[in-house]
Amino acid sequence: AISKMVASTVTYPLQVIKSRMQQPSSSIELTNTGDVRIVKRSYGGLLSTVQRILKKEGISGFFKGAIPNAVRVAPSAAVTFVVYETVMDVLEVD
Repeated sequence: AISKMVASTVTYPLQVIKSRMQQPSSSIELTNTGDVRIVKRSYGGLLSTVQRILKKEGISGFFKGAIPNAVRVAPSAAVTFVVYETVMDVLEVD
């Protein structure tokens, strides 16, 4: 489970970049004052997306949501490991 969490954390910036590039080009947001506005998002290619995240959010922008992701990944990896070991014992495979 720990190795899966480490691998997930190390590769998480790639997931953030991928999800930003897949976002719709415009969306409707509610401002702090309660106004509704249309926000245009223009993530072009890989390099422009990386530059934009770095400029607007810094290095921490690449790890937004990493903790909830790690909390989600750990139990999944543990269950997979237990099931694998149980099946190997039942099949008596060395």
